[in-house]
Amino acid sequence: MRAYPLQTHEMLFDAHWHAFRVFGGVPGRGIYDNMKTAVDRVGKGKQRDVNARFKAMASHYVFEPEFCNPAAGWEKGQVEKNVQDARNRMWQVMPVCADLAELNQWLEDRHATGVLPARHRPLDRDTAQGSTGVHR
Repeated sequence: MRAYPLQTHEMLFDAHWHAFRVFGGVPGRGIYDNMKTAVDRVGKGKQRDVNARFKAMASHYVFEPEFCNPAAGWEKGQVEKNVQDARNRMWQVMPVCADLAELNQWLEDRHATGVLPARHRPLDRDTAQGSTGVHR
């Protein structure tokens, strides 16, 4: 988990790099909300105009982005609940940090000590179909 001051492409790409490091690889599929750094235009159903820079990042790491439907909270329900639970565990004691680097170190330390448990299961990438899993 990392903190960023803005939601720019550079920060989004950095967040992915750190996530893949923690996961020990790259999942074959990533599920995303329709954030502006990933989607230029939301069409009907699952139709999206994916941002060129985001598409290049997904291609570089060889994973398939999947986007949630707008106003379809049930698609993100489990993730949202996990975020809520992590916030409650994590922010019981507010850190005092001199800068963003210190805050990010605090977050990483909290994760390493189990305050923010990583409950992702290790997956094997299905190379024939390129579906789910972890690419190392």
